[in-house]
Formats: sequence, C-alpha cells, structure tokens
Amino acid sequence: MFTHKKSVTCLSVGALLVVLGTVFFLCFPVIFNILLKEKVALRNGTIGYEVWKDVPLPIYQRLYFFNITNADNFLRKKEKPNLVEVGPYTFKSRWVKKDIVFHPNGTVSFKEIRTFVFLRNESVGSQNDQIVTLNAPLLLAANFLKGYDLPIRLAASLAFGIAGERLIVKKSIKQLAFDGYKDIIILLSPILKRDIPFKNGLFAWLYGKNDTNDGLYTVFTGEDSLDQLNVINMWNGKESLTFWKGKSCNMFNGSNAEIGPPLKTYQTTYTFFQSIFCRSLTLDYIEDVDHLGVTSKRFMTSNMTFANGTLNPVNACFDTKMKLPSGVQDISSCQYDAPVVLSFPHFYFADPVYLKGIDGLKPNASRHSFHIDIEPNTGFSIDAAVRFQVNLYVQRIFGISQLQNVPTVMFPIFWADLTFSLTDDLADIFKSKVYLPKNAALGSMFGLMGVGALLCVSVIGYSCWMKKQDKKVSSFSNPNERTPLLN
Repeated sequence: MFTHKKSVTCLSVGALLVVLGTVFFLCFPVIFNILLKEKVALRNGTIGYEVWKDVPLPIYQRLYFFNITNADNFLRKKEKPNLVEVGPYTFKSRWVKKDIVFHPNGTVSFKEIRTFVFLRNESVGSQNDQIVTLNAPLLLAANFLKGYDLPIRLAASLAFGIAGERLIVKKSIKQLAFDGYKDIIILLSPILKRDIPFKNGLFAWLYGKNDTNDGLYTVFTGEDSLDQLNVINMWNGKESLTFWKGKSCNMFNGSNAEIGPPLKTYQTTYTFFQSIFCRSLTLDYIEDVDHLGVTSKRFMTSNMTFANGTLNPVNACFDTKMKLPSGVQDISSCQYDAPVVLSFPHFYFADPVYLKGIDGLKPNASRHSFHIDIEPNTGFSIDAAVRFQVNLYVQRIFGISQLQNVPTVMFPIFWADLTFSLTDDLADIFKSKVYLPKNAALGSMFGLMGVGALLCVSVIGYSCWMKKQDKKVSSFSNPNERTPLLN
C-alpha cells in the first residue's frame, strides 16, 4: 500500500527535482557562457581561434564594371552617359591572419592577408576584356588642382593634352582591377606637393590589395568577456579614425564582422568596421534564416545606412563639404581627397536624382541588397553578401580643358559583390559543439522540472483520491439515523 510516509517522500523528491530544474534554468545562461568561452575565445586551441585565424568559408569577390557606350556624345555634353554593366569577373579569396601577437591586457594584434585568384569559369569573360571608363588618375589630379591659381591649372591642362590624357580611357579588367596601368598624372606629385596614391607608378582600383593587408589590428580576445570577442581596440595603433568631423563617426564600433560577440536575445542592430568603408556600419535585424540546419539572424542595410544628416541625424558627422543628396557616402577624406563616393549598387536606396544623371542603371533589391547572417550563440558570421559601388564625382573645373564641358554627375565605375556561405563541415561543428550540448542541457533541465512536476501532481492526485475513498468507506461502515435499513 502507498503509505503516507511514501507519499511525503515522493512529494519531496518531486519538489526537489522542480527546484533543481528551476535553479539550473536560472543559472544556465551563465554556465553556457562559461562553456562557450572555452570554445570560441581567441586563444590557441579553441574552435573560435582556428576559424578566426584562417577563415574556412568559401569567399568570392565578384566585380561588375560599367562600360560607357556613348563616350563622344557625353564629352560633348550632348547626352547623358549610357552605361552597360559587364560582369561578373569572379575571384576566389582567402583571409589568413599573420603576425599574431597576444598582449597581457586581453587583446591580440594581427594583420589579415587577403588573396584573390581569378576564376575564368565563373566569370563572364577574361581579364583581358576591355572597358571604356573614366580616367580616374586625371580626375584625381584635376581635383587636386582646384585649389591652385588659374595659370597653374591652365599649364597642367596643357601638359595633360600634350601627354594625350583624356577623361575617358579604354583599359582591360586586369588593369582596372588589380594589376594597374601607368599614368602620366603620377609625374604631378612633386609639382603639387601631394602624396598621389599610386604605388610603383601604377593605378588600379584594387592595386596593392592582393596578397596584402589593410593594416595592423588590435582586438579583444573575449577571454575577459565574450561581449568583447574580436571587438576592435585599435587600427594601425590608433583608437579612433580621423576622417570625420564628429567623435561618434570616428569610433571603431564592433568587430570586423567575421566573428563578433554572441548576439543578445532581442538584439535589433549589428555594427562592424571594415576599412573599405572608412567607417563603421550599422545593419538592422530582418529575420531568422536557416543555413544547413544552423539558424542565423539576418542583418541588412537600409535607406538609413548612407542617409545624409538631414534624413538621419545620427549620420550628420559623416556629411562632407560636398553636401550630397542622400544615399551615398563621400570617402574622399580617406582617399587622398580623390572624389571617390560609395553607394549601394545601381544607387539602390539612394536619392532618385542620381539615376536621372545616368542611363542604364536599374536598382534591384535581390541583386543589390547587403546582408550579414550571424549565428547568435557564437557571434560567427556564416553567410553574407557585402555589396557596394564605387563612384567618381565628376564636375567642371575651370581651366582644365579635359573637364570643360562635362556635366556634374555621380559616375558609377564598378560595383563589388563579396559573398561567403556556410559549409557542411562548419555546420556539423555548430551542431556537435554548440547545438547538441545546449539542447542536451536544456532537455535535461526541462526533463527534471517535468518529472518533478509530474511526480508532485501524481502524489497529490493520488492522495486526494485516497481521501475520497476513505470517506466512502467511512460512510458505509457508520450509517447515520437517516440511512434506511432496507433499500
């Protein structure tokens, strides 16, 4: 028989299981954080360190150049420039950390070497394809000359003419992308007393970016707190940028978007720094996305990302003397004062005024949007499409005959699509090293509470039933005066 003593014992055991499960539930975030730190903090031997040191994801950079089809009429100011997108020209990339040095204050310094290998089979053509485009070195020199007296501008213009310099040139993809081409403008450097940014006498949009690094980074290892995992402390020995007019705009916010702090439960934004943008960018949470059974949080850019200070006051300190309509970012301050402006491809999210000055562009959300997918437990980026467009701001400069008749226009040169995605091997690591232990712990925790609660309910229910049975037996054994003798 189920005695009173046994009932009390079972009830006590059930209550204890519920209490243990509840305590485990309340302590679980702290315990999980400690265990996670052992796996992802940046130190020798952790999974996080190995992924961080040599990014294992397949990374591709696709370049799309804009070919000018009506160069002569544009130069005569008869027509708007008509552009035809040519691409992709696809490069496989690898990112490896070198010169790694750990410091006593919980930081680590490194340089990230990025290499790019051309993939002919995944490209629209060869690197020898010819593109008609703007002569960027000429525009750069002309922009420098704006601040000089008219006689100097006239003399420079004459020199450009003698040297055969034109505003529009025809170059190969190889020359425009990584290899570079010689340009007479380089000779102006000692005359202008300016540091014209051409290495080895060559110019290319990505010259010096292959098998090289973009500087010395110092980041937090996350050993003290995962909230600081891979968060940038310094870049090239400086704790902030000097390109912008406001302190907040010059700050390094977040990581470099390869690995970062684990996401908060209700985190709605994601901020990171990449030197190509000369600033930190903030993306907005959109939705959860599944990759090979691994759930991630998708963060995307919006029409507020490159909005000017009028539309987005937070961006006011990114505004420059150009006072451009919204949707683009003037980065001349970090490009030797060259009139280089970033936007999203085809002026996606930008003021419609930019499309009015150009024929041939068609913004498209699916092709031109920018996203990064973050695995929330670890802060690892597992999928991305980083898309941006490089433009040159073209305007008439009095005294420079090569720019005498051009209209003021934001001129697209090329756009880049840098992508990576989760592999089966890395997905298996997430499942076995993160999901399985976490789910097992959660299952045990809720199992304890469930079994304990079931035991308590069963004992209480059984006790109530026994009391009812006892009352019935008592009533039958001890009839009162109103109970009939015969039924």
